[in-house]
Amino acid sequence: MGSQLKKALVGLTLLVVSMQGSPSRGGPLQTWLELPEWIDLSIDYTAEPMAGISGGANPSASSWYQAVVLDLSLSSGFGKSQQHWNELDHWQLNVQLTNDAGNPDLNKDLGSAFTLQTLVNPVGTWITEASVVRNRGESWWQAELGVMSLDPVMAGEPGFISAPAMGSYISSVLNNTLNLLIVGVPIDPFIAPGVKLQAHSESLGSLEYAYFYLNPQTSLAASLGVDPGIPNVQGGVQALQWETNPLRSRTDLSAEINIPNTKETVIRQLPLPEVQLGGYFSSTRLLVDNAKELGEGINRGVYGSLTWPVDVPIGIDNRVWAGGTVSLDPANNPYPTFIAGGWLSQGIIPGRPLDVLALGLGRTSFSPTINPGLSYEGTIELNYSFYLSEILQIQPVMQWIINPGGEGKVPGIWAGGVQINLSL
Repeated sequence: MGSQLKKALVGLTLLVVSMQGSPSRGGPLQTWLELPEWIDLSIDYTAEPMAGISGGANPSASSWYQAVVLDLSLSSGFGKSQQHWNELDHWQLNVQLTNDAGNPDLNKDLGSAFTLQTLVNPVGTWITEASVVRNRGESWWQAELGVMSLDPVMAGEPGFISAPAMGSYISSVLNNTLNLLIVGVPIDPFIAPGVKLQAHSESLGSLEYAYFYLNPQTSLAASLGVDPGIPNVQGGVQALQWETNPLRSRTDLSAEINIPNTKETVIRQLPLPEVQLGGYFSSTRLLVDNAKELGEGINRGVYGSLTWPVDVPIGIDNRVWAGGTVSLDPANNPYPTFIAGGWLSQGIIPGRPLDVLALGLGRTSFSPTINPGLSYEGTIELNYSFYLSEILQIQPVMQWIINPGGEGKVPGIWAGGVQINLSL
């Protein structure tokens, strides 16, 4: 992996810099290198070792998968209050590189249709962001232009077809994008030239539009040597989304939490309430003679999610969430319906107020046209995130895969592992 990361660092000097939607996210590396305020530099290392037991042909399998993310941002608005921004301060440039390494075939070895780990992608070094963004700040509009993904590259950032609550999970089924898997749609780490526009109202929420030109996607993925494992695609994809916080008056949900029976407070780890509704339109053609691959042609769908606070006698803060997608072209979408939900609880163990417990479940259907004879695959995940410091978190996880592969031939899969995240 070292040689691949070195290649990524060399490639950094050749890239067009870009920007994300949230200002200033540099880590400890920023301080150690004594960088000026207008530069944000961070490196994130995430590993997801996991093993599983299956009732299928392979009784057991294991995998170590990891990713290193290098993120560089430039903006004159860093270190300034948004109230004092001039127009130049709204603008930010960012470049992001990701190096993936490990065994990406754990789910195939065990008989699952979907990857058990969030990180699993084709091995190698990727350009995962190169764009320029106008941050909204305290104004009403935001825009992003460049090469990027439809979903957020960095965990916790707003994006299309994703809810912050879903970022608490390790399964690729539950962790963002509502398990939307249509060939050509640029889901991280895949990128395509595109534009994202947002109009925001404090009372009505945010209306967002995105368009992506898909033709260069395969060449962009392979630009640093990755074999992307997807066919060449021509076409485009659009998405329109509305999201809002229906409990804006609940200012307590964005404030620090008072620890019971003490005078101490801690930061709130769980996301704000959110309602999200949207739709997408994808039109693609594969450059493969006499072959119709998964998702080629017209694909339309609608999606939505809801994140809501609940008061229960467990933990110091709790959320429940639900989300799903429905395809309007089920004969041409390999996974036409998906529904999921979960529960997050912060501070469930006394003396550990920053830890988060996450329980989630999801069900994905298979297209009877593209995948005849297959019904559905379900996922249940339970994990616990140990917050050791701002730079280190460890997240043990257990998963149960129901009806793996959708054929009804494999009784189920038990899998367990841990996610290790180091942010510098």
